[in-house]
Amino acid sequence: MAKTATLTLRVSEELKDKLGRFAEQTNRTPSAVAERTLEAFLDRELEMMAAVEEGLEDFRLGRTVPHEAAMRRIRATLDKHKKQP
Repeated sequence: MAKTATLTLRVSEELKDKLGRFAEQTNRTPSAVAERTLEAFLDRELEMMAAVEEGLEDFRLGRTVPHEAAMRRIRATLDKHKKQP
């Protein structure tokens, strides 16, 4: 079992009630729901931040495609998929 730590945070009464209702309906503890939700949120946000950083690095290094060329590629891909049955 992984080590755990206690985290105290302030939330609105409304959010606390929502958490409690969801936990009850899914037969989980509010703590388990909060942990899973926070982990999923942070994983998604960190992935997005890394993608933005990667894009900025590409831009700094000149690894870009002009807008017109990108739009041609997108339109060609869409047209290709429209023609498929």
